[in-house]
Amino acid sequence: MKLNSKIGLIFFLASKGFRQHFFGSLVAAFSIALAGGLFLGTMKIQKQTQTSFANASGGFDAVLGARGSKLQLILNALFHLDASPGNLPWEQYELIKKTPGVEEAYPIAVGDNYLGYRLVGTDPELFFEHEWKKGEKYKLRRGRVFSEMAKEALVGSFVADKLNLKIGDKFQPYHGLNFKEDTQHEDVYVVVGLLEATGTPSDKVIWVPIKGIQLMEGHDQEMAQSVSAVLLSLKGATGFNLEIRYNRQGNQATFAWPVAATLASFFDKMNWFRGVLEVIAYVIAAVGILMVASTMHSSLNMRKRDFAILRSLGSGRLILTGVIFGHSLIISVLGVLGSLLIMQGIGLITQGIIVEETGVLLDGMNLQLQDLWVIMAIIFSGLVGGLGAAVNAYRSELVDLLQPIS
Repeated sequence: MKLNSKIGLIFFLASKGFRQHFFGSLVAAFSIALAGGLFLGTMKIQKQTQTSFANASGGFDAVLGARGSKLQLILNALFHLDASPGNLPWEQYELIKKTPGVEEAYPIAVGDNYLGYRLVGTDPELFFEHEWKKGEKYKLRRGRVFSEMAKEALVGSFVADKLNLKIGDKFQPYHGLNFKEDTQHEDVYVVVGLLEATGTPSDKVIWVPIKGIQLMEGHDQEMAQSVSAVLLSLKGATGFNLEIRYNRQGNQATFAWPVAATLASFFDKMNWFRGVLEVIAYVIAAVGILMVASTMHSSLNMRKRDFAILRSLGSGRLILTGVIFGHSLIISVLGVLGSLLIMQGIGLITQGIIVEETGVLLDGMNLQLQDLWVIMAIIFSGLVGGLGAAVNAYRSELVDLLQPIS
């Protein structure tokens, strides 16, 4: 029998076996797909989350804030996630702004919200001069940037879409970072501009003049002469010099630098969670292999007479072994396709949650060259499941195949 004919026969009989044991084969493929999808999904989400957060720092190299945790300072000032560790005197902002090597210094003030979305006070120059990504400045979808001394607001794209805010809309902020109906301020702000989406936390913010936060009704008078943090762009070795000045020799402020390294250390601490999910994926993969083994054993047991007829017609042991492995390969390929679908599903759900909570937009869950080893492992696991039945098929004598089905 020619090689092409043998391969065609093996494929025909393998696909026939898959149809005969459709449900069991499908369950086995799903188990493998679930394990592969969970493994690929968690691996990619961790990598893309870390990369996306590092790239979503708004184009700033460092943050100067009150004494406390560097991570808390970065999460609060750049990602608008945590509470502010405290305030800095306005003089600290003026001082670092004039420091040689500091290219940009923008003060921010926080402490209020509108329906749960944070108000951040800053200098309007941020939206004219600063590049939130190299070569990219903020762009307006509609309207204009707020004036320095007016009660006006520039709304991030995510907030505008969620709250359906339009140019000319008026709103009254609420005190604190969390929305409570009984904490509404008397101040009334007017929406004068809507920002285009950036895929960064700035999309989830309502920007107002810094004086608006500092002088808002009900705020401590000391806040009028302080800032929550200063966002910094540096050049040269300035970061090392400021690290020594503020963190090693001083005790009045915290200099969080470099942003990417601080975030990386945070994500490194979360590796245990990925490890837990990987263990779960391995357990599910083991179940999948057992399901394949069970399906292959049933297939071999139910098709003994078919195999006996093939042997009688001159087919060798390798043909029977090939049929078992062919059936396993079909299950494995379906497992790979299912893994990719589950990976995409996990990615879409996770991306939605991360955007909703942080404003950071993750890249798509695209396959890369290094993912091929995972795909090969998925296929290999399916073939391992069929190994036992394939060995039995190879060892079986014609007289064994003619025995009654048990």
